[in-house]
Amino acid sequence: MENEHDKSKCLGKLERCYNTLQYFKTRIDSYLYEPSTMGLFETKAYLKDKIGKLAAANETLLDYLKLTNELLPDQYQLVNFLIKETAELESDVMEYTNKSRKSVQ
Repeated sequence: MENEHDKSKCLGKLERCYNTLQYFKTRIDSYLYEPSTMGLFETKAYLKDKIGKLAAANETLLDYLKLTNELLPDQYQLVNFLIKETAELESDVMEYTNKSRKSVQ
């Protein structure tokens, strides 16, 4: 029962992270945040790549957890890693959007 509860919590956290990553992708692709300098172009490319990789890892783990009945320690650590990476990515996305917005104004 304990393992099932942990699995449910992890699924919820992963789904929220996945939705957050989709929001970041939409925001980065918005015309409001078009890069105007080479540095911003490079930052945008880096962020899009990182968002794509995190979303793919997240989706793979989500699909696997939905099919299995158990949560292994390695999977639990991966869930925590993806949550941490998504949180760190959020500050990078916010910094990029603030910089690109300022350059437009």
